[in-house]
Formats: sequence, structure tokens, C-alpha cells
Amino acid sequence: MFLDLLEANRVMTLATSGPEGPWAAPVLYAWERPDHPLLYFMSRLGTRHAQDVLRTAQAAAAIYPPQTRPLRGVQMSGTVQVLRGPEAEHAIALYLARFPSARGRFPTEAVLAERSDIRFFRLTPQRVFVLSEEHFGWGVRKEVSLPARVR
Repeated sequence: MFLDLLEANRVMTLATSGPEGPWAAPVLYAWERPDHPLLYFMSRLGTRHAQDVLRTAQAAAAIYPPQTRPLRGVQMSGTVQVLRGPEAEHAIALYLARFPSARGRFPTEAVLAERSDIRFFRLTPQRVFVLSEEHFGWGVRKEVSLPARVR
């Protein structure tokens, strides 16, 4: 169910905290590795959420479909890192595969050379919960077991 929700949706609400307090921002994401999912998003370095994760390397996220019934979604927390070199190139490839319409909309070469204020980030979940009214009842969430190397 967790992986189905990751695949079916495209936007996650990224929650961070920093000197100005808590913050939430919607970001488009790509993901990989069903054995222990990694989520990738891009953002400008000057955004509040990017500044927060650069300071703390931590974030929480929520992913949920636009339909409210039956209520379902994913809640997670984990570590975030800015990607460089081959890791950034890999993230861009995943992102463009998931969002082909983004091709040509940001300066790929400048991002890779770090001459742009756009960067790619990776969220590595450490704790994940799935909420599913249909499977668990109203308001009940269940923790997803992640491999030990992710925790």
C-alpha cells in the first residue's frame, strides 16, 4: 500500500523547521528502490524549506491523494541531503522520467555544475506510517517496516 501511494501521487508536503519556526511546502517528487524507498525533489536554495534542510538535514513529509474518501495517505520523517555530482545526475534522470514535461524547464547542466540556485535533494525515510480508512478504519495508521539500513 505504501509503494502504491508513492506511485499514484506526485506531490508531497515537505515539513521543515528552522530559525523562523515550522514550515510546510509542496514539492514534486520522484522515487526509487521499492526495498527502501528514496524520494527526490528539487528546490531553489533560497527557499525556506531548502534553507531549513541545509541547516538540520531533517524533514517530515505527507503524501495523499486529492480525494478525501476513503481517507488514505503516507506520513514520514527522515534525513535530507543536497545531492552533487553523479547523485544529482541520477536524481535528475529519475525526476525527468517521472515528469517528462519538466524537460527543458530548468537548466540541467547549470544545476549539475552548481551554477544555478536549483538543487536536487534526497529524502531518506526513517519512519513511515500509512493511513488507510479502507484497510485499517477511520483515523488509524500503521507503521511501515523499513529495512534496518534505512533507519
